[in-house]
Amino acid sequence: RYLDLGGNYLTGNIPPDIGNLVDLVFLGLSENSLTGHIPLEIGNLTNLRELILISNSFTGEIPSGIGNMEYLIYLVLGGNNFSGHIPIEIGNLTNLEEFNLWGNNFSGELPSEIGNLSSLERLWIDGNYFSGSIPESIGDLQNIYSINIRDNQLFGEIPSEIGNLTNLIELHLGNNQLSGEIPTEIGYLTNLINFNLWGNNVSGEIPVEIGDLTNLTYLTLWGNQLIGEIPPEIGNLTNLIELHLGNNQLSGEIPTEIGYLTN
Repeated sequence: RYLDLGGNYLTGNIPPDIGNLVDLVFLGLSENSLTGHIPLEIGNLTNLRELILISNSFTGEIPSGIGNMEYLIYLVLGGNNFSGHIPIEIGNLTNLEEFNLWGNNFSGELPSEIGNLSSLERLWIDGNYFSGSIPESIGDLQNIYSINIRDNQLFGEIPSEIGNLTNLIELHLGNNQLSGEIPTEIGYLTNLINFNLWGNNVSGEIPVEIGDLTNLTYLTLWGNQLIGEIPPEIGNLTNLIELHLGNNQLSGEIPTEIGYLTN
């Protein structure tokens, strides 16, 4: 029930006959030199818990049959040359804990069905060409603790529903085309350790609610269009190790509370 061929020098395609292994629970082909598309027959593996294809040279789209794998916990496709959109059938994977697509050529909008992934803990889709806005349904991912969607082409505002994600530890939104203001609901993310928003078009003032994020160690807001003064509440962030506010349009005096950031 386990097929692990990772960390070899395998070449060629995944054979369509893989679909005959209907009792397979684990399929690991990571760190090889495999090419070609994921065969449609992969949708026959309805008992699969883990599909690990990271660091190969796969191309093509995610087949819609992936939605048949209702027991899937780990879908790890990062470090390949996959393209196309995320199929809406992804919303069927309500047991999924890790959805990993980093470093591919995916494009299109993030489907609202992503909000159906009620067990999701890690969403890593950085380094692609996703566009459109961040769906409001992202606020339904109550168990998530890590979101990395940096290095894409996302635009629009950060949805206020982000404030529902109270288990979030890291939120990476850098190097997109996001605009609007930082939602005040960001202050609800009191477990947040790393908040990265660099290289966007975010405007308005830094919300005073940022001072509620007392577990923050990294706050990176440089390269936006933020205005106004640095809020004195920044001094509440006594665990902060790095604070990056450069290349904005901030004005006024440096708050004396900055002296509380002794780390």
